[in-house]
Amino acid sequence: MSTREEISNALLGLADTEDAIEEVERHIDLYRLEKMKPIYAKRDEMIAKIPSFWKIVLSQHSNFANFIRASDFKYVDCIDNVEVKWDQDANYNITIKFNEIQGDFPSQTVTKAFKIAKIENDMKGKTEEDLEDDEEGEEADVIEKLVSKPVDIIWPKSYDHINPAKIEDKKSTEGKRNYRTGMKTLFGWFKWTGLKPGKEFPNGDSLAELFAEDLYPYCVKYYTEAQRDLEDEMSDASEEGDSAEEPLDISDDDDDEVDGEQKADEGGAVKRQRLE
Repeated sequence: MSTREEISNALLGLADTEDAIEEVERHIDLYRLEKMKPIYAKRDEMIAKIPSFWKIVLSQHSNFANFIRASDFKYVDCIDNVEVKWDQDANYNITIKFNEIQGDFPSQTVTKAFKIAKIENDMKGKTEEDLEDDEEGEEADVIEKLVSKPVDIIWPKSYDHINPAKIEDKKSTEGKRNYRTGMKTLFGWFKWTGLKPGKEFPNGDSLAELFAEDLYPYCVKYYTEAQRDLEDEMSDASEEGDSAEEPLDISDDDDDEVDGEQKADEGGAVKRQRLE
């Protein structure tokens, strides 16, 4: 029977093997991303020739809608292109190109960078660089977390009342409500840092990961599925229309039944005449 010391050593050994597995998996991921770069670049060229490609992918994706407000889809429809590019540390940039809505929203291309950083577990917003300058940093409870710097984006004019940069009194009840609403929009996501929970776009890291790990790598699959669903809907609608236009089928049996009733009535009339 194993002693406590042997079990303890075995557990430490398991921890070491798990670290080794994670390191190998990280190298595999980096190798895969490096090999995929030229393929993604060629695919992006083909996608650029397909009208409304990203509008269809984003509007039909079942999970994407969970991250933004319904009114944002007017501007999601303006998204002309999405690109994700990774560096050697598997950090990545997400670039989104918007088309304009005349009089409301200008065309623009915005790039937002994401990276894994070491953050104090008390969520005070200290980054890895801050911890290096902190004498007690080595003793702090530190976790790794996806973070990002806020980037500028021109908001739609129709969102002026919820645009945090244009809210004059953020301390009033209405100002607080409008600020919270604005930070929940797609445009609020570009201001997300990952260091201010409860005060910025909710689950901004999950939306970034959705783009990087799902929407961008598998966008062609989602586009194909959306097109297939659209074709099925059109086919079903066409079949329903054909069914509605079909003439009523009056069978011979019905004619025989009518004739039989008429003959029965006539026979009854003859009998009544005889009785009279």
